[in-house]
Amino acid sequence: MALIITFVNKSNLALISNYDYQIMIGDGSVERTVTIESGKVIGHTRDDGWVRLVELMLEQRKEEI
Repeated sequence: MALIITFVNKSNLALISNYDYQIMIGDGSVERTVTIESGKVIGHTRDDGWVRLVELMLEQRKEEI
């Protein structure tokens, strides 16, 4: 079993971008993978890198709870 996180840039690769994300568990196949969370990350500075993108996802999710 794997934890799969996908990010899709929705801002045409602008320097400051918004993303849709999905968090899934499973083996990556359609039949055996389930989405457990989805949402948006708003205002990520792309030069900050992927680690900061994940941090923003967690921070924004925490604010929603």
